[in-house]
Amino acid sequence: MINFRKLFVLPKEEDEEFTFHEIEEGIYFRGHNLWLLVISMGIACVGLNINSSAAVIGAMLISPLMGPIVGMAFGLSTGNKRLIKLGIINWVLMIVVAICSSALYFFVSPFHSETSQLESFKTATIFDCFLALLGGFAWFLGIVRKEAVKVIAGVAVSTACIPPLCTAGFGIANANWEYFWGGFYFYLINCFFIGVGTWILSIFLGYQRYYRMKDKSHNRKISGLISLLSIVILFPSILLTKKKWEKERLKERAENYIKNIKENHSELAIISYEAFKENDQDFLRITLLNDSVAISKKRLDAHNDLVKDIHLIWQYSPGARSGGKSEMLRLQSQITALKDEIDRIKSQNKIK
Repeated sequence: MINFRKLFVLPKEEDEEFTFHEIEEGIYFRGHNLWLLVISMGIACVGLNINSSAAVIGAMLISPLMGPIVGMAFGLSTGNKRLIKLGIINWVLMIVVAICSSALYFFVSPFHSETSQLESFKTATIFDCFLALLGGFAWFLGIVRKEAVKVIAGVAVSTACIPPLCTAGFGIANANWEYFWGGFYFYLINCFFIGVGTWILSIFLGYQRYYRMKDKSHNRKISGLISLLSIVILFPSILLTKKKWEKERLKERAENYIKNIKENHSELAIISYEAFKENDQDFLRITLLNDSVAISKKRLDAHNDLVKDIHLIWQYSPGARSGGKSEMLRLQSQITALKDEIDRIKSQNKIK
């Protein structure tokens, strides 16, 4: 018969003192740890700069970023002021070194474009907060195990502390404060919720009673403070999540409308479209290959019935305006012929 107690229990595989000294040693940024941080920042910056996800993941695997965060959280849960002080000092040192390293790279780099990799670490959502909290749980469980390397490496990748600091450095180097504050906030929520996860598990597993007498009044104050800080830090991420969700919804609706328009009005040669929000209203700008001779503005306005909750903005492509009517008709006939050929090939494949 299955013993459910043994199935879900979390035993301590290491001696208490060994775990304590392991956490304490991980706090310090000196020698190997310091240079590993600089190197990992360089790798991550290159990855973000050239849009290489492989380089970014590699940087996260070797970065020693979470030691001071875990040390602060563990010191807070056990009432060890020395650990808290060491954690704060080394955490600040780590941030200064990391941001200076990344800013220096982006100052020197000839590439200053805002890549999709940089863009992805500019906006933190509530899901990133939840991910960091789970990462804190996994990190602490990794520490109390004898074989923790794989767990800790996985947490380093999932919580992504390095790329947001690189994004902040990019913002400084290019005087783009949206990237700086976005990246720094992303990093801040990662640190905070990793710490919260560590704080919760260290108390849950009983480490607190080994380093101080239980003080219910003090514990309630600390719990209240952490809960308040969690709400304050979560609030911007909730707003960003809402904004991102609305943007994705608008994009999805725009794609559905474009599909609907193409199916119902094949004579419209749509070459590009852009969905955007302005003054709390949704707009969809559609650029046509057709010119005003082939498709009049009045006729385009008649298509608006397909779209009820987005304002359509029709425009002709610059090339269409300068070209003659015969050229446009020739291009449209070629497009129609290509569509017919594609439909014919699809029907043949279905028959086979």
